[in-house]
Amino acid sequence: MRVSGTLGLLMVLIISGCGMQDVDTPVPQPDTVIFGRIAAIALAANDPQSVEVEIVAGLPETMSNVLKADGKPVPQLGKDLQVTVKVTSDSLCVVDMVPTDIDAFRVGHEVAVVPLAGTSAMVGSKRLLATAAELFLFSDYQVRYLAGSLETLGAEVIGASDPKRINSGGLEMSPIPLQGGKVLYFAAGLNASPRPDVQAAPVGAFRVGMGSEAAPAAWAVGGYRPYRTQLGKDGWAPPQPVVLSGIPEDASARFTWVRQNETEGLVEVLTLSGTRELWEVRRDDARLPWGAPQRVMLPSGASVGDAQRFGPTLDYLIWTAYEAESSDLWLREPGKEGQILEPRVNTLGPEFAPRVGPRAALYFCRGERQLLFENQVVREVRLPGKQRRPLLEAAPVADGSWVFCRVPRYTPGQLDWDIAVVPVQDGAWGAPVLVDEWRPR
Repeated sequence: MRVSGTLGLLMVLIISGCGMQDVDTPVPQPDTVIFGRIAAIALAANDPQSVEVEIVAGLPETMSNVLKADGKPVPQLGKDLQVTVKVTSDSLCVVDMVPTDIDAFRVGHEVAVVPLAGTSAMVGSKRLLATAAELFLFSDYQVRYLAGSLETLGAEVIGASDPKRINSGGLEMSPIPLQGGKVLYFAAGLNASPRPDVQAAPVGAFRVGMGSEAAPAAWAVGGYRPYRTQLGKDGWAPPQPVVLSGIPEDASARFTWVRQNETEGLVEVLTLSGTRELWEVRRDDARLPWGAPQRVMLPSGASVGDAQRFGPTLDYLIWTAYEAESSDLWLREPGKEGQILEPRVNTLGPEFAPRVGPRAALYFCRGERQLLFENQVVREVRLPGKQRRPLLEAAPVADGSWVFCRVPRYTPGQLDWDIAVVPVQDGAWGAPVLVDEWRPR
C-alpha cells in the first residue's frame, strides 16, 4: 500500500500553501501528486487545444477514511488552496480504468493529478499551477496505486479469466494477424497477484499448456508462450498453445513473425538470465507440427529478437537489439551485413516492436509511444479523442486496412494490456475494438 509514500508528497503541497510565497510570478515547486475536488472546467484562455481544471485541494474522503482506519494522521491542507491544472492533448485521462477524454470529468468529482515533470509552480500563497501528465478519477487512482486500501478486488478490477477468450486479466502481447486478421498468433501468460501480502492465485486465464492453479508451468507466472486462434462464423476459436520443441521449461517464447501460409516463423526466446535469442522454425504444411528451432545469428550483440522478415521475397530482416537499459532497431538487406537504423528511428530511448506494413511503412515503439516511419517522417500514432490514448505493438494486416495492437487498462500494480483492432482508412486510424468483440467488415 502506497499511502505512507503519498503522505510525504502531500506534505510538500501543504507547506506550499501556508503563506511561504507572496509574489505574482510563478515559483517552481516539487512535482507531487495533487488530490482534490473539481470546482470548474473551462477552455484554456491562451490555448484553445487545452482545458483548465480548477481544483479545490484536499484529501478525497475515501483516502481520509483509509488513513483514519489505519490510525494515521490526516493532513490538513492550507485553507483555500486553489489548484489550476492544464489538461493538454498529450495528457492521459483515466475513468473506469481506461483512457478517455476530459469530457468524462464533472464538477464535484474527486480526482488525482500526476503533474508533468517540471510544471508545478506556486503563484502567491494560495494558487498552485501544474500541467497534467495523468488525470485520474480518484476511485481509479485508488485501484491503480492504492489497491491495498480496497477490501476486495472484484472481477471488474482483476479482469477476465476465461481461457476461451483472447484477452484476460493476465498477459497478452505480440499480436501477429494473418489472412486479413482471421488468424491470430499472440503470446500469453499469467500475472502475479496485485496483493503480494495475500495468498492468491495468479491473475489471468489458465490456458491449455499453462498447467493448473495448483501447479502452474515453470514459465506461466510472469512469463509467456505463443498461442494461436482463428476467427469463424461464431467468433474466435479458443486459443491453443503453439508447441515448439527445444525451449527450456522456464524460458519465455513468442512468435514475432509468421509467414502468411504458416510454414515459417521467427521466435524470440527469453531466458531466465535475461538474454534474448532469435530462432527460426519451419514446416512443410500448416497442418504439421513445427520443426526444431534453428538459432539465427546476428551481428548486433548477444541479446536479439523481436524480428520480422519482409519484402517481395521475404529476404529483408528487421529486428531489435537489446542492451541493459535500452534497445535499437537493426536492418539487414539482401546480400549485405546488418546495420543499425538511422537516427530518426533510433534514439537514446528504447526502440522495439518493429513491424513493416504496406509501402514499407515501419511501425515501431519508443518507450511508451507507438510511432510510424513513413515517407521519410517519424510521427506518433494517435487514436481518436481529445486526449492521448496509449497503444503499443501495432501490427498491420497485409493490406493495412486493420492494425492489431495493445491498449491498456489501469489495473492494480501493473497495467493490463489487451489486444485490440483498429480500422485504418486513407491513413486515418479509427477507434480500437477489443479483439474478442471484433469482426471484419
